[in-house]
Amino acid sequence: MNAPVRKFEAVPMDDAPEPLSIGLIGPPGGGKTKSALRIADGMARVRGGDVVVLDTERRARKYRQSHSFKWVPIEPPFKSEHFIEAIREWDRPDVAAIIVDSMSDEHEGEGGHLAWHDEEMANKSTGGNAWAAWSKPSASRRKFKTGFLRVMTPLIFTFRAREKTIQVGKEIKNIGFVPVAPIEIVHNLDLTCILPPNANGKPVWKSDKMGEEFFIKNPDYLRHCITAGQIDEAMGEALARWASGTPDPHAADRAAGLAAAGKGVAALKSWWDIVPKAARKALAPYLDGTLKPMAAEVDARMAGSAATGDVE
Repeated sequence: MNAPVRKFEAVPMDDAPEPLSIGLIGPPGGGKTKSALRIADGMARVRGGDVVVLDTERRARKYRQSHSFKWVPIEPPFKSEHFIEAIREWDRPDVAAIIVDSMSDEHEGEGGHLAWHDEEMANKSTGGNAWAAWSKPSASRRKFKTGFLRVMTPLIFTFRAREKTIQVGKEIKNIGFVPVAPIEIVHNLDLTCILPPNANGKPVWKSDKMGEEFFIKNPDYLRHCITAGQIDEAMGEALARWASGTPDPHAADRAAGLAAAGKGVAALKSWWDIVPKAARKALAPYLDGTLKPMAAEVDARMAGSAATGDVE
């Protein structure tokens, strides 16, 4: 019997829900867990439902007085497939967002990817062959990588980070904070930022350190959701609207503000003066965090060009 012929047809690209995955990267003290909860709280305002925290470190409980969430402790061994099993269990319409705190345990935690390889090295069936010892851990990680990309509940991963240096010639160069995680997982996320020590939830979206810049991801399709300053619930709301396909009622105003900021502070002020009062509360974080710094940068650049006689 002949196999049925598969058809590959174009379908309309409407405002259907989109998968969304976010990574918060940093050493202790940057505010990763608190920031993840604030984003998730904002998402709950749009999506409804519960925030779920899959907690490998048993530390998220500290925030139970200030945030409402379902706490799901994850115990060792921290095999990759256990993470996707837990995520799938909570991937459902009555969940606003799933936080995994910390995803770094998949890599270096007890029974995680590296530890599992060490166990396999000691296993007689691998004969101490390093390549053979990677077989089971790598297969497990593939299940996670292919699985989380199809999860429809927004995912927020926290990653521990360590400050790294490299040798360039005779010079030792600091390349910044690098996540304790494999590149192939971090680079598959939609949005990632660095939370340095004592950042108090204020992320780095652009860095002059090559290690940090390599892992920061702020794509065009999510840039309208991001504001400078501390990560907050408004950011979570904007991200949830994008992921759920819910139109942004202020999209036209945001676009007009962006165009005005590109002309400088005076043009931005003129735009703000005509923004309806009913829209100002929603647009204020975007104004303060994104548009004002952009307009000030435009003015500074124009002033510098005038001072040097350059013509733009």
